[in-house]
Amino acid sequence: MKRILFVDDDPLVLRIYKDALTRQGFQVEPAQDALTASKILQGTTPDLMVVDLMMSKNEGVEILNLARSQPELAALPVIVFSNSYIEGTTPEGEALRSQRALLKVRCTPSILLGVIQELLTEPVSGSIPQKASLLSGSASQSAAKSQSDKPSASKSSAPDAAEPAPNPNDTEFRAKARQHFLEKASATSADLHSGFQSFARAKNDADRGVHLENLYRKIHFLAASAGLAECYPIARMASVFEAMLFELTNKPSLQNPSVLRTIAQAVDFFDQLFQQARERGSDLDPEARILVVDDDVLSNRLVVSTLRNAQLQAVSTEDPLEGLQRLSKEKYALVLLDIEMPAIDGLEFFKRLRQLPGYRKTPVIYVTSHSGFESRTKIALSGGADLLAKPVFPMELAVKAMTHLLSGQLAGTK
Repeated sequence: MKRILFVDDDPLVLRIYKDALTRQGFQVEPAQDALTASKILQGTTPDLMVVDLMMSKNEGVEILNLARSQPELAALPVIVFSNSYIEGTTPEGEALRSQRALLKVRCTPSILLGVIQELLTEPVSGSIPQKASLLSGSASQSAAKSQSDKPSASKSSAPDAAEPAPNPNDTEFRAKARQHFLEKASATSADLHSGFQSFARAKNDADRGVHLENLYRKIHFLAASAGLAECYPIARMASVFEAMLFELTNKPSLQNPSVLRTIAQAVDFFDQLFQQARERGSDLDPEARILVVDDDVLSNRLVVSTLRNAQLQAVSTEDPLEGLQRLSKEKYALVLLDIEMPAIDGLEFFKRLRQLPGYRKTPVIYVTSHSGFESRTKIALSGGADLLAKPVFPMELAVKAMTHLLSGQLAGTK
């Protein structure tokens, strides 16, 4: 009997995947923290390890580092089981090598089973292959398409581990998971609001840290449970929000009034997503694209890279006039815009954008150094969707972009 070490701090995820894998003849040893996992690894060597790197306090990173530092574990097959922002949120990402990496919000027991069976039939070598892309399903196609900066980028090939055909038991599991998730939606939403209020009203840094960690855990569990329930808009939003909170728990200095507003905005937006999930189950349009217009080359590249890490299609231009031409020829679901640019500034660009067919309500996020009261007033009067100050906190940008992109699609923006 093959032994699998499954490291995840979400008891629901552990239970569901342990039950599913046990039914397939595997012996699963669950571990909710690094200490438990390290004791298991020190006692015996499993045939394979599944590990969530987004566990609090970097415990997922810790246990993977431990495994890779032990000669007897050097060839241990590893599946990284987390979200799309692992490489962006963990600086150790380049050193953490694994055979496969799956998006938790896109995974099901049958998908994981297929990858495990593939790895356990591969010959064991002393070296670890280069880490696979953190993609699964339609998310991989969207991300691969965004690797080109041209609007006409072609569709990507299938991901490394294709999803097995669902069996009746898996279909029944998904239906039950969705029903259970939606039945708890109202309570979950109220819990998120309560968690945010506790964080926002904290009287000192110590209390604020405790409440932030608590809010992070709520979103961490939400991302996993929404993925299992196939409520993908909620799962994608929770995934990117989880990554931002994860970084804030490790770098409290990043907390500022802008970040607090973004957190509040995201928590409020989940109310809309829960309502949408009850009415219909559509996902983010895989063809949805984002246009970045910024004459600052470094800022431009940072924004595009951040969006692509979130599995969003983003193209860019440093010339605002070229940006308007692109908008007139192709459809973009979101525009990120600098204010101070040559030829025409961002506010004039916005006016011309609104005059183009199909862009009357398209969300716009200003990414600019002009974040003072006067600029905010002008933006509010111009009807701009949001504002983010430079230097950009990448995770905050990703959360804002996902919020406005999904919000626009929920509203049927045309």
